[in-house]
Amino acid sequence: MNRMIRNNDSFNNSVMVMVGVPLILSWLVFACFVIYSGVRDETGFIQTNLDFYVALIAIIGGPALLYIQAILEAWKSEQSAKLNTLPQRLEMEIQQSLAKHTHALEMATAKLNHLQMLEDREQQHQHKGENEDE
Repeated sequence: MNRMIRNNDSFNNSVMVMVGVPLILSWLVFACFVIYSGVRDETGFIQTNLDFYVALIAIIGGPALLYIQAILEAWKSEQSAKLNTLPQRLEMEIQQSLAKHTHALEMATAKLNHLQMLEDREQQHQHKGENEDE
């Protein structure tokens, strides 16, 4: 699981966090500010210059939209590639865990067999010593 968390530090994720998210948020904040200012404007200044503000929002939003779309496509393809490799990765982790468990069982069995062999030899040695004394 830790490996999957570390894999999230990709270039596309960094670009989305550093550029994409602030760009979208600033565009939304500016658009909401213009709408709010237009609704609350008592002087009529914003309503008379609404074309200017709409053009400004479009100028900021047009390139931002193209950029975000390109970055989002790259990010989506990266995420789908990760999802496509997930079953193989999980299968490999299961096989690795099973191999570790099997190895631990084999080592425990070998240790028990070794201890049993040492006890058998010690008993045989003691039994030979008793037979020589008689």
